[in-house]
Amino acid sequence: MKLTDLEPRWLLRDGQRVGFIFRSPTKPAWWQSCLFQPTEHNEQKELFNAALDVQGENRDYAFTTVQGCNSGCGWTPTPSPEAATFETISVAPSIDGSAGGLWHGYITSGQIVGGHLI
Repeated sequence: MKLTDLEPRWLLRDGQRVGFIFRSPTKPAWWQSCLFQPTEHNEQKELFNAALDVQGENRDYAFTTVQGCNSGCGWTPTPSPEAATFETISVAPSIDGSAGGLWHGYITSGQIVGGHLI
């Protein structure tokens, strides 16, 4: 499965790519996240809301539809965030959404690898 099949969206801070979200390959009603540096949960929520264009009274939407990252973790993207596309990006280590019942696997060269896919 291609990452581009999962509606990925960049997470931007001051115009810089700091991560991305994508539909879970196992539960598409949910989004999973990948941040390139440790990010506190309140800031993650703001990044998710901006990527999903959530406004006004719906500001808690991101916490009910996006699985955030451990605030102390960051993933390493290859190539760099500025040079990456959703067709070419790889991230390490694996993305582990299993704590919330979501997908656990790798993104390698824009491909979803491993885990139980739908």
